[in-house]
Amino acid sequence: MGCTQQITADWQPVLAAGGLRRLVELLDGAPDACGLTGRLELLSKPGLGGRQRWRWELGAGNGGAVLYLKRYARPAWREQWDRIVRQSPRHSRACWEFQAARHLAEAHIPAPPAVAFVQEMHGPLERRSAVVLGGVAGEAFDRVWSRACTAGAPITRGLARHDIAIRLGRFVAAFHGTGMCHRDLYLCHVFVDLDRAGRRSPTFALIDLARVHQPRWRRMRWVLKDLSQLDASARQIGASHTDRLRCLAAYLGLQRGSPRLRWYAARIVRRSARILARIERKRQSA
Repeated sequence: MGCTQQITADWQPVLAAGGLRRLVELLDGAPDACGLTGRLELLSKPGLGGRQRWRWELGAGNGGAVLYLKRYARPAWREQWDRIVRQSPRHSRACWEFQAARHLAEAHIPAPPAVAFVQEMHGPLERRSAVVLGGVAGEAFDRVWSRACTAGAPITRGLARHDIAIRLGRFVAAFHGTGMCHRDLYLCHVFVDLDRAGRRSPTFALIDLARVHQPRWRRMRWVLKDLSQLDASARQIGASHTDRLRCLAAYLGLQRGSPRLRWYAARIVRRSARILARIERKRQSA
């Protein structure tokens, strides 16, 4: 059994100034009992299991930095097995999320900055772990786009609408170009910094890196899963068939009418329809 940790050098003085001098404290108790400065907000939602999340605003004294703390405790056997098979038998989920953030930064894919992690392992089994990540600009794409459509913003019409679909497709292609897949690539996990008037280009960032992995086999299955989730959430916010096809063509770097584009589109639409049907069944049974 061992406890290991790592702090990105640039963030070490920021954490110390915020009152977090020993990362192991995040394993022993809630952050609000660790004497941290600034404002802590517990982020809870159904289905988190043994995971806990906090938003940490360090305040003006630390440059107004906003960090996110995530703690993993009591992982079930299913979670252990998924981590061992799809991520790493040597490291915790917190460590994996930290490393994924670093890998994406090295590939110039905008994502939460890797700040620090701490883990307690017993051989290949994770006992508990915690990760600290930085914030990203913007908000969840689905929320931003829905508000823009309600307001009739210029970004939702004409060439500006075409441009954002193309840029989104290229962003996802760049992410997949790292060898990684997301496994939960809905638009709520794609943040966008958007000018509603369309005077500047939008920028994207990928969040919720806990399920990210690098498939060692059947990679196409995971790519199609990501693209189908993206397509399903695009349909939920009113994206047209043309919008989605334009995004996919940009992702593949192909022209409309290409046989390969049609091959992808047919499979993605079928899968996204199944996703939406499953979501609807859950909504009706709730």
